[in-house]
Amino acid sequence: MPTQTLDAATGIALGTWVMTLQGALPVEFLAAGDRVITRSGARVLRGITVSVLRDVDVVEVAPGALGHDRPERQLQLPAGQKVLVRDWRAQALYGAREAMVPVARLVDGEFLRETRAAELRLFRLVFDAPEVIYADGVELICQPEQVTA
Repeated sequence: MPTQTLDAATGIALGTWVMTLQGALPVEFLAAGDRVITRSGARVLRGITVSVLRDVDVVEVAPGALGHDRPERQLQLPAGQKVLVRDWRAQALYGAREAMVPVARLVDGEFLRETRAAELRLFRLVFDAPEVIYADGVELICQPEQVTA
């Protein structure tokens, strides 16, 4: 079976908690119409696409690896998922105060480790525009896309 490319696999893994107006909820409990907390404020979730990938690159992110309480607990992200970095890494790597970076580019072998998942169920949240959401305390980008029935 072919492996996924860096940009192909994005989304939020099953069991990841997302901030909503009702509090933190597992991503699999979200539905179209829910109001999700983003950096821009509360936004209406337009839809969700779910995919199951096999033999995919993932990054295991240790608690606190991306800042104080970010993530709040062990987090698994597909290698291509972009995270917002707003600490010394953004300045050191990109010469900016903040940067949106595929998590695979942050792998250090200790706190962010690359591995393979035999199977990974991913949820892609669909909004009207690109949004940065809070997933287990980590800021992740959600790009708009068409929802298929």
